[in-house]
Amino acid sequence: MLAALQHNWVMTLYRADRQPAEGLRHPWDEVRFEIYHASLLANLTHALADTYSVIEKLVGRPFFEAAAQLYLRRHPSRHGDIHAFGGDFASFLEQFEPAQSLPYLPDVARLEWLTHQAFHAADGGALEIGALASLPQDQLDSVHLNMHPSLQLMQSDFPVHRIWQVNQENVSAVSIDLDEGGVNLAIFRDGMDIALMPLARADYDFLAGLREKSLANASDLTLLRHTDFDPGQALHLVFSQGLVVSLLVGDVLCIR
Repeated sequence: MLAALQHNWVMTLYRADRQPAEGLRHPWDEVRFEIYHASLLANLTHALADTYSVIEKLVGRPFFEAAAQLYLRRHPSRHGDIHAFGGDFASFLEQFEPAQSLPYLPDVARLEWLTHQAFHAADGGALEIGALASLPQDQLDSVHLNMHPSLQLMQSDFPVHRIWQVNQENVSAVSIDLDEGGVNLAIFRDGMDIALMPLARADYDFLAGLREKSLANASDLTLLRHTDFDPGQALHLVFSQGLVVSLLVGDVLCIR
């Protein structure tokens, strides 16, 4: 009975046409319930606005709040950590009829969610590229680079990094031409700041490969797709940005 009562309460909190929740025993309980309901929606709307501050700037507060209210009903919070709330907002915007005239909006939301994840990711100490030279030659083919926990990758047909950058605080308004093309991005935390690093397609594929494959395999696969790819230059880029936190050979952590 307790589980059913709790489920009813939660469902009622998010329903637009809510009826008094089962278990209320006094008229004042309904008043308290409405206070709790209003507080819940306000807190989640504020959390969504904090995560998607660029979206809010692009569409305006009234539009954003209307979208947020519908999103809350369709995607109620299912996690005790409020930082985990809002991960489906980009997909929601793709289907949200009033946003159809802004085709870049879902990708901006995807970027904001990735920057949010990067900001709240664990820390990791960066390795210098010289760490590779300390490995025995017979281990170089099987070494895996363990990437920084904050690293995220994204591709878009729109210049979403520019849209994101010009909508940060203390940045003067700049006109952006959507026809300037898409971008391949590495997103990561640099100290307490978020870095957006545009990448050539070959470097993007290499970085994506490093997250799942050995250094040798990632290099070979990237060379198959991009004959002009320079593995040495790409490695220098990865290490110089502090994106490698440890080296593994097989399942053994050998350098960190």
